[in-house]
Amino acid sequence: MASYVTLSDQELADLLRDGNETVFKIIYDRFWSKLYFVASKRLNDPAEAEEAVQDIFLNLWKNRESFQLKVNFENYLAIAIKFQVIKRRSKRFRRSIIEQQLGTEAELENFQSQHYDWNQYDLEELQNRLGKIIDTLPPKCKLVFNMSRDENYTNKKIAAELGISEKAVEKHVTQALKVLRTKLGLSLIFILFLN
Repeated sequence: MASYVTLSDQELADLLRDGNETVFKIIYDRFWSKLYFVASKRLNDPAEAEEAVQDIFLNLWKNRESFQLKVNFENYLAIAIKFQVIKRRSKRFRRSIIEQQLGTEAELENFQSQHYDWNQYDLEELQNRLGKIIDTLPPKCKLVFNMSRDENYTNKKIAAELGISEKAVEKHVTQALKVLRTKLGLSLIFILFLN
């Protein structure tokens, strides 16, 4: 294993594409703790944080043959864990709103039973698109949405912080989701927020 230490991230990525299990273990050992720390801090749930990190590495291994590293592993994995956290936290707080938009619980379950592989999408491209769309939201709507998504605030806490009603908070989040659904497409909303 020592001979791999001096390899660049691009060289490691090339070996990973060839199915080199030793290289995969090196990447796993090098980044697992850091990713777990980030996920645990943001999700406030050790079990879910561990699951999020495991999903990232599982997907990396499953998609190894087509894997392309654009910058380095630290950058790639930082984006991957950010998306895992966004999806998992948003699922907690926005499921009821999306249910209202889609209709009945049965319709939601039917939609979710369809197979969507979010890993086929370029994470950096999705992150950039998501950021640009969020930047187009009205200032108050953007603030509320980011507090809900990034700060993990409940509607009640956001209402208290901004001095508005919980109903107004819900309205802003619903508006943001409608814009995202229009710009990204419904399947990508589920890929980003509900998987």
